[in-house]
Amino acid sequence: MWFLQAIAVAIMLGVVFVGGMIQGESQEREHQRNMRRLERMGGTDGSNKYLRVK
Repeated sequence: MWFLQAIAVAIMLGVVFVGGMIQGESQEREHQRNMRRLERMGGTDGSNKYLRVK
């Protein structure tokens, strides 16, 4: 019976691993999208052409 438990644990670890990979890729895509948006708006060096701080 122990081998069934071992198989179940392996499947659960696989599901958790794949879910984490998918979530990580989604976060990376969101990060890349945000970085491109920041670069389009003028970057992070304070010379933002859309947001003038007086």
